[in-house]
Amino acid sequence: MYTIQTIPAKSRVEIIFRGKHDYDFMQFSEELKAAAILVRSSDRHFDLLVDFTEGQVLPRENAEQSAHNISWCIDHGMRRSANVVSMITQKMQVQRVSERNEILHYFETRTEAERWLDSDRL
Repeated sequence: MYTIQTIPAKSRVEIIFRGKHDYDFMQFSEELKAAAILVRSSDRHFDLLVDFTEGQVLPRENAEQSAHNISWCIDHGMRRSANVVSMITQKMQVQRVSERNEILHYFETRTEAERWLDSDRL
């Protein structure tokens, strides 16, 4: 399951994954796109915080769609993405589908991720 939250004041979309990835992946993609468009700043940029700590590893069959979502976000103004991972396998998986993109960073805690996004560092 997942939760998508929008924080327009920070031009941020937050996604929290919990348990299995047994949701409608196309619906998730549409919700993510709508949230990103909603929070984009006046210069059409947004940040993304993704918390994987309560979720299981993404099934292999969803990897292609995940890569598509990351590409869509980058093409539509994502400035940076903070990914909170608790297992090395989660980090490896996110790196694989993101092709080690430089705007994606990895953190062990949500506090660290939020602090980085709240800073001016890219």
